[in-house]
Amino acid sequence: MAFLIQTVREVGVLLLITYRSDELHRRHPLRPLLATWERNRGVDRIDVERFGRAEVAAQVEAIAGGPSAARLTDVVYERSHGNAFLVEEILAAVAGGADPGDLPPSLRDVLLARTEAVSGPAQEILRAAAVAGPRVTERLLQIVAAVPETALHPALREAVEHHLLVVDASGRGYTFRHELTRDALYDDLLPGERVRLHGAYGHAIAADQGLLADDGSVAGVLAHHWYAALDLPRALAASVAAGTQDAAGLTPAEALRHLERALQIWPRVPLPASVAGLAWSEVGLCAVEAAVGAGELQRALSLMDEVMSAAGAGADPVEHARLVHRRSAVLRWLGRDEEATRQLRDALTVLPAAPVTSTHAELLAALANSLARSGEDGECEVVARRAVAAATAVGATAARADALVSLSVTCYLGDPGTGLAALREGLALATANGLHRVALRGHINLSDCLELLGRHAEAAEVAAAGMALATRLGHGRSQGAMLAGNVAEPLIHLGRWREALDLITESLAEDPRGVFASTLLILRGELHLWQGDTSPARHDVAEARRQLGGGDDVQYSLPIAYIEAELDRIAGAFAAARDRVRAALDRPIAGTAVRYAWPLLWLGLRIEADDPAGAAPAAATAALRDLAATLGCGTAPAAAYRALAEAEVARRDGRSEVAAWRAAGDAARRADEAYLLSYALFRLAEAQTAAGDPAAAAATAQEGLRLADELATTVAEDIRTLIRRARLRTDAERPGPAGPQRRFRLTDREHEVLVLLAEGRSNAQIAAALYISPKTASVHVSNILAKIGAANRTEAAGTAHRLGLLAAS
Repeated sequence: MAFLIQTVREVGVLLLITYRSDELHRRHPLRPLLATWERNRGVDRIDVERFGRAEVAAQVEAIAGGPSAARLTDVVYERSHGNAFLVEEILAAVAGGADPGDLPPSLRDVLLARTEAVSGPAQEILRAAAVAGPRVTERLLQIVAAVPETALHPALREAVEHHLLVVDASGRGYTFRHELTRDALYDDLLPGERVRLHGAYGHAIAADQGLLADDGSVAGVLAHHWYAALDLPRALAASVAAGTQDAAGLTPAEALRHLERALQIWPRVPLPASVAGLAWSEVGLCAVEAAVGAGELQRALSLMDEVMSAAGAGADPVEHARLVHRRSAVLRWLGRDEEATRQLRDALTVLPAAPVTSTHAELLAALANSLARSGEDGECEVVARRAVAAATAVGATAARADALVSLSVTCYLGDPGTGLAALREGLALATANGLHRVALRGHINLSDCLELLGRHAEAAEVAAAGMALATRLGHGRSQGAMLAGNVAEPLIHLGRWREALDLITESLAEDPRGVFASTLLILRGELHLWQGDTSPARHDVAEARRQLGGGDDVQYSLPIAYIEAELDRIAGAFAAARDRVRAALDRPIAGTAVRYAWPLLWLGLRIEADDPAGAAPAAATAALRDLAATLGCGTAPAAAYRALAEAEVARRDGRSEVAAWRAAGDAARRADEAYLLSYALFRLAEAQTAAGDPAAAAATAQEGLRLADELATTVAEDIRTLIRRARLRTDAERPGPAGPQRRFRLTDREHEVLVLLAEGRSNAQIAAALYISPKTASVHVSNILAKIGAANRTEAAGTAHRLGLLAAS
């Protein structure tokens, strides 16, 4: 090979030579040759980077034969570090029933073989480092390995030269180049070796916490080492400390892991309450809070039930009431509001009526919250005011703040001034006193009330502040996801769909569960629906139903019914669409339900106007019209929906529609409802055409098309069809998104990402250029690869150039 490179000059021959750079230690015989070849002007060196997340996602999908869960892709990417061979081996193990976090047996021997190429002392250092965790400082490693510096440094240098260890970012310690190598070494240790090394780490860190590589939870690290060293008393104390101390700086998921470990080893430790410093029930309740914060709602309920079972039926009424109070919060997050309401009523009945205590105030505040979520707004207001009075009388700050937040229900009862004032007071009180749980609920309710009133920009601002708080507290997968939805919803109404979709995509990548995921899935489903992507919309609404687990909260059930009925309408299944609307609205519509009923009511009347057969029973159509005429519309968005509903009735009856659709457009404009405005303008142009006013129709169509194109909604095609058929003379007769872009259903944001990808930019560079996170950029790249059928970034760039996908850039 060396001879050919030096001598072949004139003949058209391409020599392609590959090697693995991480296998070339300093004394490898290939190194001198590489240095010589790189000085040759006829030789080009190409560094092949590891796969990014998007490429790993494409590889996973290609191997699996279809889309895979984002969580699986994340785990495979994190475990493989973008190494294509490791990706294949991990997936092969998963296909055989293994957990993606496990080390495949086929890899263990390959990885261990590389560690066996170094000397015995270096292998000892590697084994000690494997027990430390992801990283270890040099000083800590020396203490645990019990070797002098003169022996440590040569062993470390050898491990680094063989690309087994790398110096970490701090410059104080080391990490394994491949995390799987550390796993292989750890799995290869004898049980006694593990116990001894973990014990050595525990004693060293307990004696000098400065030996750790970072400022993470010392208690958490000690809990890990003491547990693995079989020192259960020390493990119990450290686990409880790690899971309950705010200073530990752990996320709720990490705290839950430590607390569950504490509960697991509790029976095996003598005098555990003395060792832990807390009673078993207190540790259990801390675990419940951590599970809620981590978004693990079913686990939270199971833990809560264990605590209540341990307390027994003969528990003190006050203590029982406190436990019911905690359980009701979990039930509400699960959407089991009626059950929460019933249990809170029972607890209040058993609780002594006098004297009024903080427990009374807490139960009343919780009951008000449950009543609001159940749609019993009138009683909620009464109970919330009782809770405020009781909390004020006994100085229960948390209960008072919670009750004030529940008074937001007056927004839905036609008194937004009182509701917003109470909400702002409760949020300020919670923030000033560090009541984070109440503060998060305050941000959720305040942003929701502002959105109800059509104050979209304010709603997004309040929700964004709450989202930042949730992220800081580690609640990104729970309340943070819900607040992300409360940011995205007003952005959607304002027509800022690209921003909303980026935010939803990024939040769903964190894998929220239950109601926290459903909120985002419903919003994304609506966007897919309005942009003509019916298959993704159908997938999102089905997943939202699955995540809800049968709950019937109107804020989820009515929007889901809207999406499902609209999918039926688009498919021409008018009877099925009509049945969905009727079933969803077959309930008392009052208070909080009004807001979610209006879109469905408008759709029901639109179905009647669209159905060419006019097959709806007269009584059913009359019921929808009567509801539209009587349902409250005291907010700008509700007024817009009523105007649309009235215009649909006029269209169904064949009456003059111009005035009705002009009123609908004006109402949508006042409410800042971009999608509704685009639709109303389309129908107004249609009505003006039918009325023989082509000039007015052309002007209206031009405005509507400009807005619909900005949104990339299917209304744009409806308007273009109208312009073509009616031969309206507009200056808007331009194509929408480029033909290939429309063919592959690329969104505007995906098109922007594709342009940058074709320029050779990394995910981080794309993220910086578009002001999005690298993870969001990665998700967009994965979507692009799937939509255009490309296996990798290079193929995607080639396809984009070949098909003219970059022409509009």
